[in-house]
Amino acid sequence: MSEPLVIVGNGMAAARLVDELAKTALGRYAVAVIGEEPRLAYNRVLLSSVLAGETGSHEIELRPADWWRHRGVTVRYGYRVTEIDTGRRELKIAGEESMEYSKLVLATGSTPLRLNVPGADLAGVHTFRDTRDVDLLLTLAAAKKRVVVVGGGLLGLEAAYGLAKAGAPVTLLHLMDRLMERQLDLPAADLLKTLVERKGVRILLNASTARIHGEGHVEAVELADGSRIEADAVIFAAGIRPNVALAKEAGIAVNRGVVVNDVMQTSSSDIFALGECAEHRGTCYGLVEPAYEQARVLARHLAGRPAAYQGSVVSTNLKVSGVSVFSAGDFMGGEGSESLVLSDRRRGTYKKLVIADGRLTGAVLIGDTIDALWYLELIRNRDKVAAIRTDMMFGRVLAQPSKAA
Repeated sequence: MSEPLVIVGNGMAAARLVDELAKTALGRYAVAVIGEEPRLAYNRVLLSSVLAGETGSHEIELRPADWWRHRGVTVRYGYRVTEIDTGRRELKIAGEESMEYSKLVLATGSTPLRLNVPGADLAGVHTFRDTRDVDLLLTLAAAKKRVVVVGGGLLGLEAAYGLAKAGAPVTLLHLMDRLMERQLDLPAADLLKTLVERKGVRILLNASTARIHGEGHVEAVELADGSRIEADAVIFAAGIRPNVALAKEAGIAVNRGVVVNDVMQTSSSDIFALGECAEHRGTCYGLVEPAYEQARVLARHLAGRPAAYQGSVVSTNLKVSGVSVFSAGDFMGGEGSESLVLSDRRRGTYKKLVIADGRLTGAVLIGDTIDALWYLELIRNRDKVAAIRTDMMFGRVLAQPSKAA
């Protein structure tokens, strides 16, 4: 008889784990997926495309209902797990009977942060995180409401671009001196700012939000320097916090995220965690690719095969506000490293490759990202690059013509 395995969370990490389990341990577990969002798992990365009108909401669904059914998976979406009873090995579900498990996987994701500033609780203050947020923001854009987006990371840029393309006047505020400071160096971020501003988004850097004004509803945003921006709505997109409440209340070890070892196991031996809610060796990744790598390791472990997650080389390879952006590894470069840079602002392209100890250790690309995956492969494999150093800036076709062919 199959063991009952329950996955809490029906996002991208959960969907990938089910896919990996179907390849490695088909029939071993009776899998059930429980999630709060009222729909099947979807590609959260494409939310901004839905907001911008480039993709339909139905098109971002990861797998159709038949896919889950054919793999024998029970999917219960629109349900909230309220408690984990580790002694009885069961979950309590809001408004429902409890559910037993033999193995439990937490894929609970994260929650968008709301800045603790006066006025943050006013009507008209929102976040950008799921499809329900997209529907609300589309309503704002259709009404041509003036929107201030707080946060110049990936989420904030995506929200601002989508709103602007949908017709809303948008101002983006970012506390730091450059956009996407965790993924880009200063020249790359400066070029990205220029390209995004061309798409109709006003961007203010070094902008600290002091308070939100309004009588019952948002009317304006005041910055720390005393300047004031008139607004009908504010979108917080200034970071995420791992959802750890369920684990913490069950007595499972938690730091910033749910603490896991190299097989994604928590301090409770039959409970595992992966994706944005998990903390491995002190790191919460908050990105899709590490979640997928964790899912592969966990599926192998659950299938009884040797596996170990060693951490991920962090990379970003996306269209950000309609601009192709890639970064990976140590793109800033430390002592003893050298940087190769190619910049063409007229064409909207920037390339930076960081080399240390004869290996590619980091890369940043803006505009032209056709060779992004090749650079990422070189970084991950720690390949020596002396033989291709002269040509590698110009791409795989020139640097490795035989392999590219």
